[in-house]
Amino acid sequence: MKRFFFFLLLCLPQAVLASLPLEPLQIAREFVDKDGWPEMKEHLCCEAEQQAKNQTLGQQIPARLQRSCELIQQGASTAVVAVELRDSLSRNDFYLHFAKEDDAWKLQAIRSLSMTQLGPPMLKLLTTMPPTEIAQYNQKHPDADHDFTVGNLKLWIGADADIIDHFTHHQGDFQKALRLVQTRKYLSADTATANEEAANTDPEVRTLLRKLYISRVTQQDTDCNSCIEFIIGGRIDNTVGLLYQPKAADVPKMNPDRLIVVKPIAKGWYLYKTTSTNNSR
Repeated sequence: MKRFFFFLLLCLPQAVLASLPLEPLQIAREFVDKDGWPEMKEHLCCEAEQQAKNQTLGQQIPARLQRSCELIQQGASTAVVAVELRDSLSRNDFYLHFAKEDDAWKLQAIRSLSMTQLGPPMLKLLTTMPPTEIAQYNQKHPDADHDFTVGNLKLWIGADADIIDHFTHHQGDFQKALRLVQTRKYLSADTATANEEAANTDPEVRTLLRKLYISRVTQQDTDCNSCIEFIIGGRIDNTVGLLYQPKAADVPKMNPDRLIVVKPIAKGWYLYKTTSTNNSR
């Protein structure tokens, strides 16, 4: 009898844990796992429920790809998990947005940076140019020469880890560009729109932006008039860049309709991506 009660006490915590609602990170790991998940539909809502009919996303992803999940944000009613896919040749990222319904977390939407299809062929064309063609390219594109365009394209279509690594290795120059923009008050809350062009044509700022493979600096990309955004690139409403906002409470909130990820990378600095619902995955 004593052994029975001891065994019962050992099993109780597992039984209790099994009955608890799954957290977003747990759902994400199950959803991107290589094997099927019989309970998948219990944890989906909204557009994700319409998209995932018979297979999990993990079953649709090539089995050779390694997959890892990182919880980016979890609040009272929303959460975002970043998923990285990688093999020996490539790394890609997408983002799972969750909503809470009746005290249970549900996968709401799957997002990734859209409209990057032209990037790889453009990059291949540029990186295979002979020196004579590179010289001609530079003459025709003095504002965005060959070196800048190649570096910018690599970041635009690159993995989050590559962008973060680029920032880490050039953080001093990013900070210098930020200080120039701030001290010259190009993008203060009251004059951001009027002075954005001046910020991007300032010789010192422009030199740093070109060195960092940044297309432009703005306050218009994330609808945050107290943030400073260093845009790498993108098409229409699908952009990727680095955002500076020293106050965590003022960092813009992620949502599947526009700001699909805001990932902290250093004090006050974030990697961000936007999309439009018309081009969302």
